Amino acid sequence: MSQVDERLVVVGAGLVGGSIALAAQAAGLQGVRLVEVDREGADRARRLHLAEEVTEDLAAAVRSATVVIAAVPAAVVPEVLLEVAAGAPRTALLSDAASLKLDLTLDVTSRLRSGGLGPERFVGGHPMAGSERSGPEAADPRLFQGASWVLTPTDATADDSLTRLSALVRRLGARVVALSPRRHDELVAIVSHLPQVVASSLAAVAADAVDRAGDAVLSVAGGGFRDTTRIAASDPSLWVPILRGNRTAVLEAFDAYGAALGRLRAAVAAEEWQEVHALLVRASDARQRLVPKPVPSAVADLVVPMDDRPGQLATATTALGAAGINVEDLTMRHAPVGGRGALLLRVAADDLDAAAEVLTDAGLGVHVEADDPSGAAPAPDASGGIDDTAGAPHTGDPATGDRPPGGSDTP
Repeated sequence: MSQVDERLVVVGAGLVGGSIALAAQAAGLQGVRLVEVDREGADRARRLHLAEEVTEDLAAAVRSATVVIAAVPAAVVPEVLLEVAAGAPRTALLSDAASLKLDLTLDVTSRLRSGGLGPERFVGGHPMAGSERSGPEAADPRLFQGASWVLTPTDATADDSLTRLSALVRRLGARVVALSPRRHDELVAIVSHLPQVVASSLAAVAADAVDRAGDAVLSVAGGGFRDTTRIAASDPSLWVPILRGNRTAVLEAFDAYGAALGRLRAAVAAEEWQEVHALLVRASDARQRLVPKPVPSAVADLVVPMDDRPGQLATATTALGAAGINVEDLTMRHAPVGGRGALLLRVAADDLDAAAEVLTDAGLGVHVEADDPSGAAPAPDASGGIDDTAGAPHTGDPATGDRPPGGSDTP
């Protein structure tokens, strides 16, 4: 199924759900539907024209859907997706946008399997984009531009499910990162949950200072304070369940942060200014590495031969995600006979060797896709796809399929 054919239904008309619906329409998807069971919320979404159709009727909305994303609180995701799975076509993809993945993914997968409702079509998701604002009025079609969108496939996830959802997410402007559900929760404790708590704590310290010294404190607050505490304005009712659900990983992040702050405090107390300088330099260098300025990069293609057993695509993409290697694009080549095929992964050229090593360590064969020595682009075939028989032949498994990146089935 091509990207244009996807019929998207989003459940939940809050910041994330409304933004997904708007981004999908901006990307050219037709017939986007937004489900909001709260009547007042649905009326607000209609007034804002967040989707081509806003409805309170979940069963009717998903009847012809090909992709359904539940952008609802994590506690109700399993029930919502179970209802969706029972009413949507069996080929419809199922995903969510909850910020915790391990327990939720296991729960949804287990319920779908026990109900015979197709666990292979479920791919957990978490768009790493947000705002201190909430509700339908906060929806923004540009929310996901350049943001990471984590997908958390499991061994039960079909390769085609991950490929199709990855293509849709990229179409919304996001960068796909595949991680195991457990690894996702460990990482977001550091880069999402800890910053929220630190911002809230800093704002609380400043509030105590205002109580003691009056509004003069605010008169000297500059851009650094505003930037650092911006997310402290987020809805506390959303954050308490998140911190509770990821308690173990969050406490480990607290301990690491407390240790770093303790080292800095000890150096200041002892007037060890060279040590203070060294700690700040290390932090500055780390900031440059962790949030680099985007620069254009050449890309390279890797070919991973595989058979049709479920979970192989998840193994490849989550291994690369855990290593911090971005997959710029991916597609599957299906062999016409024999049940074998190949995964084509496009990565930055600078990451090529590291990606090959990661995939090899994961037990997957890999080789670099051969360039066409003529330099000519592959020619479209009669179906509008790519005929890759022109130019250099592919290396590797001769059973692998029929389109390189750029063909009509490229995500």
